Amino acid sequence: MKKILIITYYWPPQGGVGVQRWLKLSKYLLKNNYEPIIYTQSNGISPLEDTGLIRTIPNRLKVLRKSIFEPQKIISFLTKKKPSSDILVKTKTSLFSKLLIWLRSNLFIPDSRCLWIGPSISYLNNYLRRNPVDLIISTGPPHSTHLIALDIKKKHNVKWIADFRDPWTAIEYFDKLPLLRFQKSKHKKLEKEVLVTADLVLSVSMSWAKDLKKLGAIKTSVIMNGFDLEDYNYNLKNDRVKKFTIGYFGVYNTLRDHSFFWDIIEKISKTKLDFDNSLNFLFAGEVHDTFFANMKSHNLANKLDYFTYLTHSESIKKMQSCNLLLITQGDTQAVQGRLPAKLFEYIGARKPILAIGKKNSDLEKIISNISYAWFVDFNNSELLYDTIIEIFEISKTKKTFHDDISLYSREEQAKQLIEIIESL
Repeated sequence: MKKILIITYYWPPQGGVGVQRWLKLSKYLLKNNYEPIIYTQSNGISPLEDTGLIRTIPNRLKVLRKSIFEPQKIISFLTKKKPSSDILVKTKTSLFSKLLIWLRSNLFIPDSRCLWIGPSISYLNNYLRRNPVDLIISTGPPHSTHLIALDIKKKHNVKWIADFRDPWTAIEYFDKLPLLRFQKSKHKKLEKEVLVTADLVLSVSMSWAKDLKKLGAIKTSVIMNGFDLEDYNYNLKNDRVKKFTIGYFGVYNTLRDHSFFWDIIEKISKTKLDFDNSLNFLFAGEVHDTFFANMKSHNLANKLDYFTYLTHSESIKKMQSCNLLLITQGDTQAVQGRLPAKLFEYIGARKPILAIGKKNSDLEKIISNISYAWFVDFNNSELLYDTIIEIFEISKTKKTFHDDISLYSREEQAKQLIEIIESL
């Protein structure tokens, strides 16, 4: 039985998409007679919490925890606020927030969890001397996890997979950070060292894997995010049969908010009375500062059900109650390979999906293979109008969808991961 040390910052009781990938893959690695060992923080800070996920951790899964000191804790104490999920992409911030971003960018490399690197290396070196493993997997962001694994790789000469759930220096906000020149160079140097030292670099999309190879990765592979069939109840009764509910789950920042979408919704509402009478929005997650004002300006505020946060199980149930599940991309440098994790849980819900994004992106390629998913490129108002009408008409029927979506299941992806592990 191969032992695999997985270094991850995000772990229950924290919530959000950063938790799901290795929580689920660990579960299915165990079922396939591998022994994953989780190394994570014991007191990390996160804007999201989902204590219900603790119950989904397999009993046989060993979890090692080490405390972490994070500067955000001081900030949260002073401001009495949880950290924002999109603070680094906000264009309008206070002078105090700009100062904090400057300090975070230049004092904490590669990220604000860097103070965890040294203590983690010491802890894991002691652990591995007594408990050797066959493989290490680090998953970032935060990319501090990769620097922990980098040191362990050098000291113990163990195989290492560096999993990039998001790019490092190619992330959409990196070039907008107020980084000093030598600090920007330090990021790139550390990133390159991780990429050339890891035995394999794992990514969540083909485009990002190609980008990582160009940056220096010797060997790359792709395991997309996915859905766990055991999370779904397809016998749920839809309590919104009289509504046409458009659902959006996750962070909805200004990069993902496209005015032409709201203009088209308002246009359809004015011309189709049955659409207007049944229209309903369900948004769950952090939204940008002007979101509610925008809804009001389009006469849609009274059609909105808003949840600041839903647990993972609650989110899945709500997805299954929607008639249209919305995905929007930001038109940024990393857009070609960005596959929002919620896409795959939308696919698992087997409800119509509308994706707004970049033409010829990885997102469009996946959408094109799903019979209940539609893709609209940025600012294509005519296609958006027709697509929403088409999905609205489908919602009046009892049509169900039976695509083979096993490729995107966590169970199948664990098998892909095992193949990768055995090839090293």
